Amino acid sequence: MSTMRRKEREVTDPKLIAEMLKVFDQCVVCMFDEDGYPYAVPMSPGWEMDENGLKVYIHCAPAGHKMELMRKNPHVCVVFSAFQDFPETPYKGHKHDYRSIIAKGTVTFYDGHDNYDIYKRGHTLTHTCNHRPEHALSPDRIPPMLIGVIDCPRDQVTAKAEFPVKSVEDVPFRDIRIIRGEVPEDFHEELIKNM
Repeated sequence: MSTMRRKEREVTDPKLIAEMLKVFDQCVVCMFDEDGYPYAVPMSPGWEMDENGLKVYIHCAPAGHKMELMRKNPHVCVVFSAFQDFPETPYKGHKHDYRSIIAKGTVTFYDGHDNYDIYKRGHTLTHTCNHRPEHALSPDRIPPMLIGVIDCPRDQVTAKAEFPVKSVEDVPFRDIRIIRGEVPEDFHEELIKNM
């Protein structure tokens, strides 16, 4: 990967990147199309991050344009991003905040009949990472889809945020009104309690 220009915004700790992944409920998987242009598909992924890199789990129908492209060339790029806009109340000279992760890797597809353990892991993570209830799965009840595992080595994963992320507490988007002292820290708890 190329060197990040704005080093102060870079997030390198795998634990913080894993925490950032919890902010996202979708990603975009980019692949090479036959016409020379990138082909990008939004997906609801599962994921695992550790010091060795990022594994992104996706589910796909066994046929279709994206499957043809990834079978021909399994090198893909995965983009996660989230944006918070506050143009009316700038904070420290900024009018927005963001979190983003870009990862390059190679995708391998698994059929539940051939490799049930990896299939089940991917099936579980594509649900739990997106806060969705998991569907029952057993070796004799395999949905007619494939699980793709995009293996992204650590040196191919970059992450950044508008404001420095130095701890797990820095990862979630903050209510800008709390940061600026316009409302108390327990503002959200009080709001929910009084509903």
